[in-house]
Amino acid sequence: MIFGESGAKDLYRKVVWGPLRQGLEAAPVLWEVRGVRAMGRAAGLAMGGKVRHVRDNLHRGLGDRDDLDRLARDTFATHFGNQYIGFLFGKCTADTWPRYLELRGLEHLRAAAALGRGVVLTHPHMGPAQLPLHVLGLLGWPMHQVGGGRVVAVELSETGRWAAATRAALEDRIQATLHDGGRFLRPVLRALQAGEVVMTACDGTGGGEELGRRVVQPVLGQPMGIPRGPVWMAWKSGAPLLTVRTFRNRGPAGPRTDGGQGRAWFVAEIGPPLEFQRDGGKEEVFASGTAAIAAYLTDSLARYPGDWHFWDSFEPGGLLVADHPTDGGEDR
Repeated sequence: MIFGESGAKDLYRKVVWGPLRQGLEAAPVLWEVRGVRAMGRAAGLAMGGKVRHVRDNLHRGLGDRDDLDRLARDTFATHFGNQYIGFLFGKCTADTWPRYLELRGLEHLRAAAALGRGVVLTHPHMGPAQLPLHVLGLLGWPMHQVGGGRVVAVELSETGRWAAATRAALEDRIQATLHDGGRFLRPVLRALQAGEVVMTACDGTGGGEELGRRVVQPVLGQPMGIPRGPVWMAWKSGAPLLTVRTFRNRGPAGPRTDGGQGRAWFVAEIGPPLEFQRDGGKEEVFASGTAAIAAYLTDSLARYPGDWHFWDSFEPGGLLVADHPTDGGEDR
């Protein structure tokens, strides 16, 4: 979600990134998760117009459902939980991570890594999207992330720039190497050649500036530009292309296969390799790979709609395109 600049927003930033952050970081483990999600739910109650807008977009993708109002409010808790994920990186440690996250499908990651060509792990912006990146890094996996370079589509105020710098400093505690997706990606290919793991998004870009080229594919029956980047990295390196989605753990506690005990707040579900055509021409490769990603994204949003960040942009002129994809940027 993107909210406009205002004096009230600057005052809010001073409180949240100052004393509130300090208090939540000093509080017991998981209080920061509860605190920021409660802030999101409160925002959802206060911003009726924004909630209605999100609900309309949910209806565009999901059709008539009795729970659209609840799902729209859930997205606010999701957004706040991800926006302030930096609060938890100092508290989610080698000892405490099982209370934050349950990792499902680790066998897929282990099998893919055993091939020795690295792994591309593509994800929708769901839940605290960087949490599996951080936890896998804590567990010793050599993790890399290709992201938006912290570029936003709006001009920030002086307080906004201070808040962005504070956020960046907190997120630098993540147990991974971060790469700007708007820059040269040769270091990312070298990481894959060394057998390491690269995470990159398969939907939109958090700051609102789309990176690289896209191919229009149907997502929930709507035309959406799917980034070619994950397919390009897997194709160029020969690495398997796996998926991971993160969502709120709402089910009953059960046996865990990741070494943790008890029910975690979130689940990161790693899927088997996505199959796509690798031996055709470039456009055939990209068409096949983005079609596989679009099918996965459709399944993810249908299963866990309240955990996706970008419903406010799921409309023509946002993530959805009316006619043709924007085909600019580098060859990826």
